[in-house]
Amino acid sequence: MEWVSIKYSVILFWLILLAVQMPDCSGCLEKERLGLIQIKAYFSLNGADEAALDSWVDDKAANCCAWELVKCNTLTGHIAELSLNGFSADGDWFLNGSLFLPFDELRSLDLSDNSFEGFVEEKGLCEMKNLEELDLSSNEFNGDLPECLGNLSNLRILDLTHNMLSGHLPSFIVNLTSLEYLSFLENDIQGSFSLRTLANHSKLEVLHFPSRSNQLQVETENHQWLPTFQLKSLILRRCNLNMNSGRTIPSFLMFQNNLKYVDLSHNNMVGTFPSWLMHNNSGLEVLTLKNNLFTGNINLSSPILEMRFLDISSNKMSGLLAKDIGLLLPSVTVLSLYMNSFEGNIPSSIGEMKQIWSLDLSHNHFRGKIPEQLATNCTSLSYLRLSNNFLQGPIIPKSVRWTELASLYLNNNNFSGKLEEELGNITSLSIIDISNNSIAGQIPNAIGSCSSLKLILMTENQLEGQVPNGLLDLKRLEILDLSRNKLSSFAPDLNLTSLRFLYLQKNAFSGSIPSMLSKSSKLEVLDLTDNKFSGSIPLWIRNLSTLRVLLLGKNNFNGHIPIELCQIKSFSILDLSHNKLEGSVPSCIANMSFQFAGYADYDQSFKESTAIAIAGEINFSDIYSKASVQLNDEFTMNIFNEEVQVEVEFRTKSNYYTYGGKILGYMTGLDLSSNQLSGTIPPQIGYLYRIRALNLSHNFFIGSMPNTFSNLSLIESLDLSYNNLTGEIPHELSQLHFLAIFNVSYNNLFGIPPSSGQFANFDENNYRGNPHLCGPLLRSCEDNTPPSPVSQLKSKESAIDMVAFLWTFVGAYVTFFLGLVLVLCINVQWRLAWFRLLDRIVLFIDIQCHLAWFRFVDRFVPSCFLQY
Repeated sequence: MEWVSIKYSVILFWLILLAVQMPDCSGCLEKERLGLIQIKAYFSLNGADEAALDSWVDDKAANCCAWELVKCNTLTGHIAELSLNGFSADGDWFLNGSLFLPFDELRSLDLSDNSFEGFVEEKGLCEMKNLEELDLSSNEFNGDLPECLGNLSNLRILDLTHNMLSGHLPSFIVNLTSLEYLSFLENDIQGSFSLRTLANHSKLEVLHFPSRSNQLQVETENHQWLPTFQLKSLILRRCNLNMNSGRTIPSFLMFQNNLKYVDLSHNNMVGTFPSWLMHNNSGLEVLTLKNNLFTGNINLSSPILEMRFLDISSNKMSGLLAKDIGLLLPSVTVLSLYMNSFEGNIPSSIGEMKQIWSLDLSHNHFRGKIPEQLATNCTSLSYLRLSNNFLQGPIIPKSVRWTELASLYLNNNNFSGKLEEELGNITSLSIIDISNNSIAGQIPNAIGSCSSLKLILMTENQLEGQVPNGLLDLKRLEILDLSRNKLSSFAPDLNLTSLRFLYLQKNAFSGSIPSMLSKSSKLEVLDLTDNKFSGSIPLWIRNLSTLRVLLLGKNNFNGHIPIELCQIKSFSILDLSHNKLEGSVPSCIANMSFQFAGYADYDQSFKESTAIAIAGEINFSDIYSKASVQLNDEFTMNIFNEEVQVEVEFRTKSNYYTYGGKILGYMTGLDLSSNQLSGTIPPQIGYLYRIRALNLSHNFFIGSMPNTFSNLSLIESLDLSYNNLTGEIPHELSQLHFLAIFNVSYNNLFGIPPSSGQFANFDENNYRGNPHLCGPLLRSCEDNTPPSPVSQLKSKESAIDMVAFLWTFVGAYVTFFLGLVLVLCINVQWRLAWFRLLDRIVLFIDIQCHLAWFRFVDRFVPSCFLQY
């Protein structure tokens, strides 16, 4: 008993002593409170948004452990966690490491998403020996990391995702053997790195080494080694994996059995598809091997119950998909097999993937019809892409139950039949692309039931009739492409006020441009090329103030170019070629400016149109639940990375080219060729400084080439051929350093063309049909006097009169001959009289010939005999 009382006395003594020495936990340490106030002042000095720091007040009585973004150790009173993420500064700012010197017991520091560009002082961070979690992700750190971070021997989590770090991977990570989570995701790391150096990191569970620059080279096979770690998440994207050892898949993965998340995409690895990776890791949820060179097929012997994301697109895999693939991968939500060589029918068992919301089988060799099970059972589908195959049959199955489908791509197949009313059952659609099939009939009015539609692509089919009134209900429609069909009219009262891009080229539309387009005030691209539109260009065109591309070529428009076009100052491309426009070109054309549209503007249309496709997110379970830093889900950001490009077809450099995406944003051009335009070329065209292509050929322009054309500093193609231009080619044009195509053929130019700059690359083909041009590439300039304006006029008039005379003569002769034949065929008496007349004429000619012969003989033959 005495021993027990002594024991309890000792325990009581130590408890009293601990209570005396323990700080007052109702507040925080004064040194650390002042440290927090200094951090707030530093953030304020750099213009950071301090709203989240309002509770940080400079009051000695304040309990800083109760402040926002701060957590303290309840036993010691020291600050244990600081979450200083998501602050934005006015300008460039840097991380001052010395601010964290007061925090001796800090365990977790989150400085993510602050746009820090670098370090002012590293001393503070490098002396935090107790730090276990450091999150510097989503900043702008560049260059190399401070090597003194290797002093943080207790570090479990180091997240440097989404920065601008370059150079080699820091050598200090080899010494941080306590690491459990290491991520350099989305940086510009370069050089080479051997994964063998991490063999002793026995606690490592998350390893992310992808590089944006594609300059990092990771080797796993350079030495025989066995890892001491068991990874849960491995991302080695764009790492030139094993480039010096055959580009094989890392063999150390044979010994990994806890993997949940694997990304080895964009490495050009070779060999057969590693099905064993799924068999060895029964808990595998995400596997992406995109953009490699794997061959073979997906060989599964048993269901992979946890698999939710499988992307093996852009490989060289082939053969038939397993008939029971839907039973082997029952939990898959995202399946991407595009850009391979799979063939045969799409297995009906895919309908067993009841949770799937994204399926991409495009760019393969699949045949047959869309399985009925896919149309009826996969009700969660949000994204379906079956384009670029050999699928056939009806394009929309009658039993379709895609109630959640937002994006549907069925383009470039062999679908036929009509676009049935079943289309109206997919009411959630935002994007539909059925281009380049054999769909016939009319566009059903039921399309109006898909009220969320933003993008409709139906080009290159056999659709006919009118554009239906059902489109009137599509208040969000931005892109409509009905080109290359047989459509002929618009439904009355059709109003498309939300449209930004409208393509109707190569159809059978006729008459004037529908006035309903005057209300489409958001239009940026209007393409009506190659139809049968006629009449004058409407004056209401000025209402389309946002129009950047207007293509009206290959129609039957007549009249003058309206000056109302000049009120649209946002033009980048204007094509009025191959019409019957006449008169002069309005001098106000210089007001159009033809400025670059900019890639961002056209790219934005793509982002807005496909945002629906990524609205749903894959909420993966926390792969690394120990950390306060959560694993970033990169796949929700990159699933739908293909572009629905805004494109236009425009003639330049003597050919038609398709401009899309970034190129379209920087293309500018004006084409007025093949019309009946006359007068002089307005010198104001020379002030369209940013124009890249100008075509005024096949018109009746007179006068000389404007000297102002020398201002077209960016022009690449200039075509003035087949006109009546006179004078010399301005030598100032030699300053046009980007001029690649120059054509002034078949005019009346004279003198010596420029020979310096780009003109040194041209030959006689650029000048043919100008008899008075001379120089090294042409005829000699001796006695090559330029024609006077009067002689030019006379020669033109005589040439024109001679042509008219010949045509008149031929026409009269043919008319007389045909009329005579017709009369003789109808009237028998006249025919007999005609033949008698011909007989008399022939007899008379014959008698005259004989008499002439006899006279010749009588006169010359006797004299010949007398000579003998």
